[in-house]
Amino acid sequence: MRALAALLAFATLEAASVDSQIANPQPGSQSAIRNPQSSIGSPQSSIQIVRIDVIAADARGRKLENLKPADFELHDDGVAQALDSVRFVRPTPEEGRLVAVFLDEYHVGAAATDRVRDEMTRFVEHDLSPQDELVVMKPLDSLFTIQLTRDRETAQSAIAGFEGRSGDYVPRNPYEKDFMAGVPARIESARTQVTLSALNALAVHFGRYSDRRKTLIVVSEGLGRGERRRGLEYLPTTDTIVRSAQQANVAIYPVNPAANSGDAGTLAALAAPTAGRPIAADLDDGLRRALDDASGYYLLTYRASRLEDGRFHAVEVQVKRPGAQVRARNGYFSPSPDESLRRALVAQLNEPKRVVPLEPAPHASTLIRPWFGTSRGSDGRTRVTFVWEPAGHITGDRVRHVPTRVTLTALATDDSVLFEGPVNPTGPALIDEPAGVPARAVFETPPGRLRVRMSILDSAQQTIDSDIRSISVRDMRSGLLIGTPEVLRARNAREFRALDTGLAVPASSREFSRSERLRIRFYVYGPDDSPVSVSARLLSRMGPMRDLPTTVSSAGMHEIDLSLAGLAVGEYFVELSATGQSGETKDAIDFRVTT
Repeated sequence: MRALAALLAFATLEAASVDSQIANPQPGSQSAIRNPQSSIGSPQSSIQIVRIDVIAADARGRKLENLKPADFELHDDGVAQALDSVRFVRPTPEEGRLVAVFLDEYHVGAAATDRVRDEMTRFVEHDLSPQDELVVMKPLDSLFTIQLTRDRETAQSAIAGFEGRSGDYVPRNPYEKDFMAGVPARIESARTQVTLSALNALAVHFGRYSDRRKTLIVVSEGLGRGERRRGLEYLPTTDTIVRSAQQANVAIYPVNPAANSGDAGTLAALAAPTAGRPIAADLDDGLRRALDDASGYYLLTYRASRLEDGRFHAVEVQVKRPGAQVRARNGYFSPSPDESLRRALVAQLNEPKRVVPLEPAPHASTLIRPWFGTSRGSDGRTRVTFVWEPAGHITGDRVRHVPTRVTLTALATDDSVLFEGPVNPTGPALIDEPAGVPARAVFETPPGRLRVRMSILDSAQQTIDSDIRSISVRDMRSGLLIGTPEVLRARNAREFRALDTGLAVPASSREFSRSERLRIRFYVYGPDDSPVSVSARLLSRMGPMRDLPTTVSSAGMHEIDLSLAGLAVGEYFVELSATGQSGETKDAIDFRVTT
């Protein structure tokens, strides 16, 4: 029995996996919200989210699809419950229905073999839609191969290989020869236990899927009862199968191809508690009804407060409309303390371990002069502009590294890539060529932390340094704000005229010669587009020098023209002020005149 024990151990592990899903707001028919102050090992108070699927029909058997929450009455252990939600579920053409067929060769006579093959072949070919997912299983099929699929050839092959063997105890494989031998009574007991374990594994496997109704068709003339003796208490029983099916929202439809034989009571015991029904005389009609049940049903959700005691709680559903017929599973089991502990441990083991890459250490390169400007973007985001220029030669540096290109990567707080690509250096009166490598990067980001990584390349496109920094991007949606001023430079009249184009690229350097002329551009944002007064003035280290006139373009951009010809060598500031109904804000641009 060692192989059988291994088979059953897998089913036990699968059950633990389903329990972990039931505890979360993921697939499953009920979940428990535990008291975080509870102790492990004893019943604790919990709130269980219970979901009951209901088939409702009128007096003539026609499905009711227009019921409202007020039409339902639900009692849990005799206590009326308030429903959180009532929704009619109809699988979409894309998702289809979920169906499993179990062909119990051990409990079907040889005389019924042809009928089972014919009926199930017709069922797969004509009743199932192409979108329905199906698995066909026999008692000794490996549980590791349970896989719902839309591949009908695999299912038809399994059905074609079906052969009823009830009463035929000749071993057909090494497992039966080694582990299911002996007198007929002993063989029959082992066969029953294998069948019960496989059915339980199927029901448990269905718990991996959504809370939709699942259909389990069991072709058998009678399951019998497994051997119950000391040491085998852990083996599944019919009660175990019902419990697993109820937890996974599985409706069981026992199909008896020989209606007057076998243990009909055992078969019916699987159907009623799971909202399925036995199929006997007219197999064709019964199978179609099973699919029709899964094609439209109500899903009722409510919250039940009780102890985690592992006990069964009866549920009764009624519809207030006269003559209405209702079919629903008869209840559910609350989790036991051991189950709660097990599912918590399994959930922890199954939780994917997120590998967080190490953040590169900040590093400011001495080879480049980067500049980052911000302005108001779309949908509450902030627009960021990046430009750069090579830095001057460092005294004492024997090797002259001249950067010619930067590969920029900008990352948001959620690690999403905002910009990634090459950026050429800017310079006096530089015009961005649309078809070439840009001399600036422009992208939008939510306000907050912005991580920037720059790989600095030389003329041979070899990496000579890197620059890694974190930038705080401000929120520009409210208040009175001045966007980051852009400084454009020109060395002669021709270059200055070129600054009028929108393709002119701002400078990142703040050192200029007296022969240059600057154009400073910036936006001002007031709350609710209220009027704003803008002014500017030139300052030196000694104090204010003069006011600077500002103009406003048709796009709302403020501009300042500043000639440096009359300035002495030294450091200067352009102070910008904006005054509105909400107050005043200022910004300053510092620069140095060299020669």
